[in-house]
Amino acid sequence: MRVLMTLLILSCLLCIVSAVTGVQAFAADSRTGTVVTYHQGYGRLYALVAAGLFAVAFYGIYRRSPIAWKLGWLFLFAGVADFVFEAWLGLIHQPYGWVGALAATVVAVAVAIYWGIWWKRHREYFTLGAPRLAGHQT
Repeated sequence: MRVLMTLLILSCLLCIVSAVTGVQAFAADSRTGTVVTYHQGYGRLYALVAAGLFAVAFYGIYRRSPIAWKLGWLFLFAGVADFVFEAWLGLIHQPYGWVGALAATVVAVAVAIYWGIWWKRHREYFTLGAPRLAGHQT
């Protein structure tokens, strides 16, 4: 769980940096070099909302809140659904794009099953009486 909490804090910090600087993404292009994309419209606000979600998720896991375990399932399924949707949206209009979209769907389901099994095995972490992290007081 420490790795997950570290990733959540890192994601929170990166979203805050993105909101403050306005930088949305970096991309390497062989013709023009590095391309920087900046937020448009409400992009900075969305970055702050994402930072808040990551911070709340971190706190829920840190405090071993049972609702955090349940919401973990929601985030897992929402992430997989978003990935599959974006894969189909980006690939379906290309020649034989349905093959890539179908492959992305199969891989996404396999990854979701793996992480679902991992998340289910950590259910006891969120129950009362479970061993605590070193130095963690309730």
